[in-house]
Amino acid sequence: MLEKSIQRFFQETADRELPQSRVSIQRALQQGRARLRRRRLARAVGAPLVAASAALAVALAGALPSGSLGHSRPQTHGSSKFAGGAFDPSYLAINFGWLPKGTTVAGGQTSPGEEAISAFTKRADWLFTAYARDMCHAMMAERRFSCSPAVWPEPPGVPSAVSITGRGPVIDGHRSLWLSVGAPRSARLLTLVWEYAPNAWALVQNLWGQKGTATAVRIARGAEFGQHISFRFAARFTSLPPGWRIVGLYFDSQNGRLPAGVYLARAYSIARLRAISPATPDNLGTYDVLDVPVLTIVPVIPDSTGCLFVAPKQEKYTRLTIHGYRLTLGDLLQRGRHGHVRSDLDLCDAHADGVSVDISEIGLGAHPHLALSPAQLMERMQLLGNNPANWVTNPLP
Repeated sequence: MLEKSIQRFFQETADRELPQSRVSIQRALQQGRARLRRRRLARAVGAPLVAASAALAVALAGALPSGSLGHSRPQTHGSSKFAGGAFDPSYLAINFGWLPKGTTVAGGQTSPGEEAISAFTKRADWLFTAYARDMCHAMMAERRFSCSPAVWPEPPGVPSAVSITGRGPVIDGHRSLWLSVGAPRSARLLTLVWEYAPNAWALVQNLWGQKGTATAVRIARGAEFGQHISFRFAARFTSLPPGWRIVGLYFDSQNGRLPAGVYLARAYSIARLRAISPATPDNLGTYDVLDVPVLTIVPVIPDSTGCLFVAPKQEKYTRLTIHGYRLTLGDLLQRGRHGHVRSDLDLCDAHADGVSVDISEIGLGAHPHLALSPAQLMERMQLLGNNPANWVTNPLP
């Protein structure tokens, strides 16, 4: 099953090997990892999300209380409206209410159509995902379960639905179903879905096999909805034209270095839209939507050497100085099928006051006209350093 939240979350974890599931997951991870390693992770923008539980315990022993981190308010800039039950990606609306002892919450992803949060132990990786209304459907007569391509994009030739193997227990008064998820000649993944609200489904899955049926049910029964968990941003905009909103976000716990329940907005995309629906693309991990910037701002990891680009023949480089930071602007020119030219702009500084900055955006033409170019975004941005006490919960002005 191509679970978009699995794809996106593990694109950010980079080097940790995953068990094979459906062919579509394997392809997506391989393609996503290759692209992100080449265009983002190779620039040393952050360590893998997974960390030892012991490291988390040490970090929490001297952690700052979450209330002392920056200022807190939801995104309010602009006039975009959320329609059709879309999530607001600027905060996390779901959470684990219960996890086995020794489990570490690593991070996850938000978008208008789905939200996901992942946790791990030595024996299991647990994924909890909630889908917006009407994004997924159970076809009981055909014993098939499917979701919209907006949250389950499938490569050509791969089925867009998975088999329902049986009914699960009642979850908070709602029906649940067991699904058959896994590639041929590989272990099936334990997957439980339930209807947490009318026409809205959630999923709990063990990414390392079929073990833990009772644990999966208990995680599902403890799942929390309707939350408002703010993220922390290591930069903020001093100004933006009206209408810009956060439409997608990766978050993580910085390998357990942040207090429990506090997450860094590791990468996020912004767009200028009149309305945001569950099918609104967030551009994270795909970079296929024009004029939707993706920003990655994380504390610098030790021994990082700078912005590393692949340097194909068609990529051009420019050196810029903005706010005193020396940045590299890469322009990867790609010719489309119909003769048009696509410009993949990428602005990077790996050592800017303790954080690594990367702003990516795609436009048409050798000199694309963008609503806000990566350089213009950087000019409107204030970096807040690597001290969590200085981070904010809303980067928009």
